[in-house]
Amino acid sequence: MRDILIALLVFGSAPVAVFRPDIGILAYIWIGLMNPHRLSWRLEYAPVGLVVAIATLLGTVIRGEIRRIPMKSTTILLMVWMLYTTLTTMTAISGRDAWIEWNRFSRIIFMCFVAMMLLQERKRLERYVWVAMASIAFYSVKGGLFSLATRGAYRVWGPMGSFIEGNNELALAEIMILPLMLYFARQVKKTWQRWAYYGSIVLTIFSILFSYSRGAFVAFAGVAGILLVRSRYRFQGLLMVLVLGAALISFVPAEWKDRMTSIESYQTDQSAQGRINAWHFAVNIAMTHLFGGGFRTFTKELFMVYAPNPTDVHDAHSIYFEVLAEQGFPGLFIFLGILATALWKLERMRKRWPKDPDRRWARDLAEMLQFSLLGYMFGGAFLGLAYFDLPYYLVVSTILLEYVAERQPAAVPVPSPAEPARPGALGRAPAAG
Repeated sequence: MRDILIALLVFGSAPVAVFRPDIGILAYIWIGLMNPHRLSWRLEYAPVGLVVAIATLLGTVIRGEIRRIPMKSTTILLMVWMLYTTLTTMTAISGRDAWIEWNRFSRIIFMCFVAMMLLQERKRLERYVWVAMASIAFYSVKGGLFSLATRGAYRVWGPMGSFIEGNNELALAEIMILPLMLYFARQVKKTWQRWAYYGSIVLTIFSILFSYSRGAFVAFAGVAGILLVRSRYRFQGLLMVLVLGAALISFVPAEWKDRMTSIESYQTDQSAQGRINAWHFAVNIAMTHLFGGGFRTFTKELFMVYAPNPTDVHDAHSIYFEVLAEQGFPGLFIFLGILATALWKLERMRKRWPKDPDRRWARDLAEMLQFSLLGYMFGGAFLGLAYFDLPYYLVVSTILLEYVAERQPAAVPVPSPAEPARPGALGRAPAAG
């Protein structure tokens, strides 16, 4: 029954995408982030994303939705990034395996440009952000409930075969959607909707903490700290954090405490030492290959040549060292440029319309997108998710937000009606007749 329902939802979105390509792009990111087909027994490896992507492209042409893409500095860097990774794949050390990863990544970037054509209105943009948030929230809310029911005795995992399969990766994605939940909680009018978002935020926090991910714990602390500093209720918030933290310490099992406190003893931690070995490997590859080794460089064969400890083979465990090893120093500069320009534009929008009531939504969304990207950059320092689709969707949201907000007319104050002139107020009253 579950397989039938998932099949109807996934494949039923394809004909809808032909008539409403703006809905089709939402279905595409829903499939890419939530991976509903991986929750079934028969559709796990079906190319459902490709089917919806083709239907969306077909609908874009038929419905005449081909529009000029907003040409911002971040847009140009995304184009350069796509071309650059194509060139490095041509010279990749891993050969055919690199092209498999390039195929996956290039589709994400290409559909980002399609989204920029289709979502040039506020409602469409907010739907885009909401679907991205809700796709991850499905697992974070479920994981929070599971953690409470089991008192944090087990780790929270994502769907198999996806970017967020691991507990660390899922926790990072959950950190990225927390600010977006807060944005939508501020936008809704009904009290029950607001409390539903706040409840989801609390459950997501539990899911993050009980992922047992030390990197996610550090990233969450960083984002929460910045939120507190910017908040008008920072002292009340700090008091609440202290109270909840004390309650959490009494609630969590000993295994969780041991896991988190092991951050201080990284010198003797085998996992931490493996990450440091992988980072040295990345630097050595970049120093000997100007354009990096291409996609899927972290292999046993290459560790034998470039790693300080050839037998300790690990994944990148860092978006920065992952890009450095696979795309070289030029690729790292492009990657950092995309994130830096997006953050700069969000900061500029956050400060640009503080008192414009018609653009208050844009200011709030800019601030929350900024926190989401900062969460990705904090947590990404310890996880190899440089090609994960969610941060690129957030970058696209930044580009579209700037475009939509600039086109929105500024609020014009309505003049109060003038009082009727009294006789003799500005001179003599006109004579009758």
